[in-house]
Amino acid sequence: APMQVRSKYYCISEADPSMQLKDMSERAVHIMFWTELMRGLGITLANLFKEPATINYPFEKGPLSPRFRGEHALRRYPSGEERCIACKLCEAICPAQAITIEAEEREDGSRRTTRYDIDMTKCIYCGFCQEA
Repeated sequence: APMQVRSKYYCISEADPSMQLKDMSERAVHIMFWTELMRGLGITLANLFKEPATINYPFEKGPLSPRFRGEHALRRYPSGEERCIACKLCEAICPAQAITIEAEEREDGSRRTTRYDIDMTKCIYCGFCQEA
């Protein structure tokens, strides 16, 4: 079989091919820039009309969980005397060992606390001390 030789060449584009690639990439970057800019603007406008996620803390209080038991405090009678009788049940039941109580007897035979400390960094807010 005789070999065919091509002698004709066709020029498809007279422009420089690298220039076409540069133009296409610039156009793609331009379109992506404006598309993303408009998308960001849309998100900004959507959030502009939503309720703010922050509160003005000292003046506004946030919602509390229904399970929140409050901060620990040593309660007192209206006369100023402590209600704690130094039974140390709360100290014994505390799983985090956050409560330290020291007590001594009074002249009338009752016990009262001399030191009642709660280490709030150890407290896990389980509520066992409240139940004891």
